Amino acid sequence: MTGNRIGQKPANEVSWVKLRELLVPTLLIVGDADLWQPPALMRLFRRNIPNSELVVVPEAGHSIYWERPDVFNSAVLDFVGRHSR
Repeated sequence: MTGNRIGQKPANEVSWVKLRELLVPTLLIVGDADLWQPPALMRLFRRNIPNSELVVVPEAGHSIYWERPDVFNSAVLDFVGRHSR
């Protein structure tokens, strides 16, 4: 073990520069009450990932797929439908 790192090294280093180079359509979904990845943070990601879309789900926290499966499923199916070949 070197330094303060515990466990294995991540396979990919994530940076704003690398996120700006993404070539695939990206869907970001966040609950309006998410404390782990709040909407403000996801808006920052949205601004830095080309061809990305952000859906903010009302009355949901971090587990949107569990808390609001109707909204989650609709957003995902709509996104996949628009970006499928």
